This record gives sequence, structure tokens and C-alpha cells, in this order.
Amino acid sequence: MAANGSPSQQTILLVDDDRDVAEALSTLLTDEGYDVMTVSNGYEALHYLKSHQPPPRLILLDVMMPIMDGYEFRIEQQRDPAIADIPVVVLTAGSMGERVAEMGVTSHMRKPVDLDRLLAEVASRS
Repeated sequence: MAANGSPSQQTILLVDDDRDVAEALSTLLTDEGYDVMTVSNGYEALHYLKSHQPPPRLILLDVMMPIMDGYEFRIEQQRDPAIADIPVVVLTAGSMGERVAEMGVTSHMRKPVDLDRLLAEVASRS
């Protein structure tokens, strides 16, 4: 919810190739009053970001995906000044090692995601 108690009008972009995870997180966030757009890889995320305005308030990003993974997406996002400043929270079932730390993201969480922590992170971007 936005600071004024009403649902935010800005979108959260959820980038995850696991349909079950994407559906569960999208449902959770939608139930909390957020507008959620879901795509299944980094390539689709870049296309969405370049073709929709206003930009999303936050990107929830999986790391391991086909076509373009989260690392490649983040490199491309940072190269484009129009979308470089959108906050990114990495959600990964894999290692939270140096490579994730080097992505320069706002936050990162291990899957399965702590839903209360995720909602708090999303709310902090309102």
C-alpha cells in the first residue's frame, strides 16, 4: 500500500521463469493492492521497461532464467539511464554469493521467500 493507505498506482515488475512462483507472488502482491506485471526472463523485462510508462516502482528479479538471466538483465538495465535507477530486489534459490552482491541491487532474498520480509521491502519503496 502507498503511504497514504491507498493502493499504489505504480507497477511492480516481477521477472521469474517459474510460473508457480510468479503466480503466487503476483497473487500476494495484488491482494495487497499492488499492480503487478509478470515476465519470464530478462529480455522480456527489458522490452517491458522500454515500452511502458511510467516505469515500475520496483523490479523483483530471479537470477537463473532462460534467454536472459538476472545478471545479464542487470548489466543491460544499468547501461540504460532511463531505467538504471529502478530499484531491484533479487529473489534466488541459488547461492547468495559474491556475484549477487556485485549486481548492485537494493536487496536480495533467498527462495522460498519470507513473505513478510518481501511485503516490507515492497512497502518501503512506496
